[in-house]
Amino acid sequence: MQSISLVKPNQYSDSVTLMRLSNDVAALEGVTDVLVGMATDLNRELLAGMGAATAETDAATPNDLLIAVQASDEDAAGRALEAIEQGLSKKKSGVGVAGEAGAAVFETVDQVAELDEGFNMAVVSVPGSYAAHECRSALRDGMHVFLFSDNVSVEEELGLKTLAHEKGLLMMGPDCGTALINGIALGFANVVRRGDIGIAAASGTGLQQLTQLIDAMGGGITQAIGVGGRDLSAAIGGRTMLAALEALGNDEATRVIVVLSKPPAPEVATQVLEAAKGIGKPTVLCLLGRELDADLGSLELAGNLEETAAAAVRLSTGSTPDLVDPFYSEGTLSVTLAGLKPAQRFVRGIFCGGTVCDEAMVYFRSLDLPIRSNIPLSESERLEDVHQSVGNTFIDMGDDYFTRGKPHPMIDPSLRNKRIVEDALLNDTAVMLVDVELGYGSHPDPAGVLVEAVDEANARLADEGRTVVWIASVIGTEGDPQGFAQQCNRLLDAGMLVSISNIRAARLAARAVVEATAEEGRQQ
Repeated sequence: MQSISLVKPNQYSDSVTLMRLSNDVAALEGVTDVLVGMATDLNRELLAGMGAATAETDAATPNDLLIAVQASDEDAAGRALEAIEQGLSKKKSGVGVAGEAGAAVFETVDQVAELDEGFNMAVVSVPGSYAAHECRSALRDGMHVFLFSDNVSVEEELGLKTLAHEKGLLMMGPDCGTALINGIALGFANVVRRGDIGIAAASGTGLQQLTQLIDAMGGGITQAIGVGGRDLSAAIGGRTMLAALEALGNDEATRVIVVLSKPPAPEVATQVLEAAKGIGKPTVLCLLGRELDADLGSLELAGNLEETAAAAVRLSTGSTPDLVDPFYSEGTLSVTLAGLKPAQRFVRGIFCGGTVCDEAMVYFRSLDLPIRSNIPLSESERLEDVHQSVGNTFIDMGDDYFTRGKPHPMIDPSLRNKRIVEDALLNDTAVMLVDVELGYGSHPDPAGVLVEAVDEANARLADEGRTVVWIASVIGTEGDPQGFAQQCNRLLDAGMLVSISNIRAARLAARAVVEATAEEGRQQ
């Protein structure tokens, strides 16, 4: 085993770039482990866990870049280091404003703000410890901010959003995964048609699913503004949500407004509700898992993402839309259920997206089916051990716990394959429920990576004389770079049941669990 650790003083790269580079190098032949990241406390802890810490890495500061490689031999380690250097050099060379190599590269947001071209939005994707500083610079320079980074404190978020409010700017995030601004995709986003529906969302994958379903139903988007997952908490007070609603209210192109969120703090929900009512435009509210005991006025309340999309399109077009779900079929469910053993009676949902995980849990809860999760709807439903599924378990692999120093599973879906195989092989698993996200920012072939896990699990189950039911929701459109139909067909060819609607996939999973449980009862 060859182990090499290096420190590059005062060399900075953004976290997404470094995670992608680490992932690419880890796939090289002979490489067993790799870390390329800023010398934060977390990354130095991860380095120690690899057994690659040195006196030099221990002394590194968050302004320094850490590189660690473990490989089978010296040649493999050398190839890995060469690949890392090439990746970092490519990042340094940059791509300019016009998308041409060799165009201007800027070191700070302030330098861009000094230009006369009218740049007025900054996308920030840096380790959380640096994020607030970069955002303050952008806001002071009169720029709206899309903050992709997580691990930003509540106090820093409140300060940034207060500053944004004073300057009449949008502070989207932290941990803002998705936005569509004037048709431009920020973070993870799908290719959808333009239209007259504007969205303000404290959700990433939920916003993607919503825009996908609106597109599939014939509607279109003016703006889709992400606000960050904590924005509707009592501590933050919905500052960006209220600013987003004001912006959509003032946007002449936006005729219909949608508000999407996980359950907000009650007092914030009241503020948002009153603000939405005051705009005077047709508005749909989707607060997953929360029923409002308030006067909605002319506002509409929807219970899930598909209902929300349908209501928005109806308000936009004046007619009730149909969702064409070309790959969805319940007909094969009874066939797949026939292969289950009596002990198999639980669903294991392994998700990339937190909101679609929530939506599935809310549906199971509505049927009084017990659930457990690492992101529970209530503390009584929290898993004691996030690595051990118990009963009907729903795991968000995009949660901070699983992404510490690692790419998000939408960037590298292979990271959840191990958990998928483990849970599929549990003796009491009847259904494996998963999501697949396409679009900008996502892996170029997420279905292909998922099928690797499905094939491995199926082969091992076959050796034991068992099967499981595989169900997937696919968030994407025909315009996405991965090829929507091609991705769905890969899953179908692997024996999976597929829907473009997460709630339909969840309903199918629940039906399978109920029927499997009933069959067990009949056999006893």
